[in-house]
Amino acid sequence: MAMEGQSKLDTHSALYYHWRVWELTGLMCPAGVSRFGYLVYSIVINSVVTVLFPLSLLARLLFTTNMAGMCENLTITITDIVANLKFVNVFLVREQLYEIRSLLKVMDSRARRVGDPEELSALRREVDIAQGSFRTFARIFVFGTTLSCIRGFLRPERELLYPAWFGIDWMHSTTNYVIIYIYQLFGLVVQAIQNCASDSYPPAFLCLLTGHMRALELRVRRIGYLPDNFKEDYDSWREEVYEELVECIRDLMRVYRLREIIQRVLSVACMAQFACSAAVQCTVAMHFLYMADDNDLTAMIISIVFFTAVTLEVFVICYFGDRMRTQSEALCDAFYACNWVDQLPKFKRDLLFTLARTQRPSLIYAGYYIALSLETFEQVIRFTYSAFTLLLRAK
Repeated sequence: MAMEGQSKLDTHSALYYHWRVWELTGLMCPAGVSRFGYLVYSIVINSVVTVLFPLSLLARLLFTTNMAGMCENLTITITDIVANLKFVNVFLVREQLYEIRSLLKVMDSRARRVGDPEELSALRREVDIAQGSFRTFARIFVFGTTLSCIRGFLRPERELLYPAWFGIDWMHSTTNYVIIYIYQLFGLVVQAIQNCASDSYPPAFLCLLTGHMRALELRVRRIGYLPDNFKEDYDSWREEVYEELVECIRDLMRVYRLREIIQRVLSVACMAQFACSAAVQCTVAMHFLYMADDNDLTAMIISIVFFTAVTLEVFVICYFGDRMRTQSEALCDAFYACNWVDQLPKFKRDLLFTLARTQRPSLIYAGYYIALSLETFEQVIRFTYSAFTLLLRAK
């Protein structure tokens, strides 16, 4: 059973759902599929949805003349445009995504060779958390999409799923209305799938990094302790312990390489999320304080959903970033905790260099500037509260 569990270890499966979405939406060509045919498919679906859908929202925003409609449309438009920018960023960093997959195979192979049940359990737990975060985001997007459809059905007058401009008369033409409604429904579903993957892959990557740090921490803490049934030559055993330290240092370099690649992948996406969160929170606050229509309950609910969603997205990436930082500190402590006292001078020398390298906790930065930590989320909440209070006093 233990060997079976080792052979099944694949931490890249934390991104299983994301990879399937990226294949479905034209970013990653699946194995066995014609590259030319997939290129045509990718161009068509992204031209029709990724480009045209936000352009129709933006055009409607430009033609909006009343402040209430502008606040509502602006919330939707900002969210959708930023979501598409994050989706485009996935395309731009796809080479790094392939590099991460290759690196994870090497790190998984090392974990299987060590075969420690606690290490394997820690890695599988992070995979489960990453997949669970995708499913949580999926439920949120399903709820938001369903609410938009219900709102369209309940309106007494003819109305689109989302306020958009198409340049044709759909109010007085049933055929035009049905065509546009079907297009919006299709575009909304595709955009929801894209956004679900774009919003949940940052915590998935942070889970992977945390899991491999945890596995290495457990590995390092065992270094240098004599087994109960020790019968070998003491000097030979110390040489073996030194080789074990060297292997762990190589593992540490792989972890740092993984962190470096993840930093490049997440920097733009997380910065865009922070900017989107601030813009949407201020817009929703304006909508509530000045322009909210008490008779349009569904519009208010949708605004609350958008506000909650963008705030939750920032909290999730900050929480998992803070969790990864805490694990990096535990990894540093593990090098202190190994039994270095009885080891060779070269062991102690290499350990000192390694400790100097691990003193600074690892962090992922949005835009290479804003740390993903709970302290950052606290600052975001304080900014939101201050802006809301200012608007309330000015009313």
